Amino acid sequence: MRLLALDIDGTLITKEHVLTDTVREALLRVQHDYDTRLILASGRPTPALRQFAEALQLADNKGYLMPFNGGKIIDAATGHVLSSQLLDEDLIPEVYALTQEFGVNILTYTEECILSEQENDPYAEKEVVLTGMPLRKVSSFVGAVDERLPKCLAVGPLEKLIPLEAAIKERLGDRVGAFRSSDYFLEIVPLGVNKGSSLARLLDVLGRTPADLTAIGDNYNDLEMIQLAGMGVAMGNAPEDIRQQANFVTKTNNEDGVAYALDRLFFGK
Repeated sequence: MRLLALDIDGTLITKEHVLTDTVREALLRVQHDYDTRLILASGRPTPALRQFAEALQLADNKGYLMPFNGGKIIDAATGHVLSSQLLDEDLIPEVYALTQEFGVNILTYTEECILSEQENDPYAEKEVVLTGMPLRKVSSFVGAVDERLPKCLAVGPLEKLIPLEAAIKERLGDRVGAFRSSDYFLEIVPLGVNKGSSLARLLDVLGRTPADLTAIGDNYNDLEMIQLAGMGVAMGNAPEDIRQQANFVTKTNNEDGVAYALDRLFFGK
């Protein structure tokens, strides 16, 4: 058995958020014919992974979901949560205060919607488009959070996110992790949570090693899983420093880069 971990945005789907037939057919083939279990590893919340899990038949092929950058590991066939790591409740006001200091909006999620204090934020709208989840305006972000969260998402221009990321690491770095998943998204997660650490946990559960794992991604929140995997693959649209860390660089997400990688690494083309 082999394992294939895939990021979604910038990797599995095109810039227009389309899962092409070429990529879908390649992923169905690798599951059916090459004894490979697929893992969808994304910063997206769980509901925003389900359409891809269904299209790729993860439940039938014993695959896994890893939403929230690995904050949860879910068996796609049973829905059983194998692992869940959450932010401490007392961190939320501190994280919120930092986002406000840097003039950045902050989002989180319920099972049904995205929560935001700002109703017409163009950066929050990008997350609405990506996830397909509606936005619900709340009068107080901190007040609206009534349970521990797997992640918060700071959204805004890159020139604000870079210093915010540095400030979070300086002031709260012993309690939370922070990394960019795009030029306008900064993921804020429990300390030690990333796609690589969660994949290592899953490998242990399954009695497998990194040599059994191929991981494909395009951004900074994919770096740890690319480094962990026996075969780490960077998309052609990944930043140069991510590509330098990979064992193999494939074509871009708009050129069916996932299918190209499978052709070269699994199908022997």
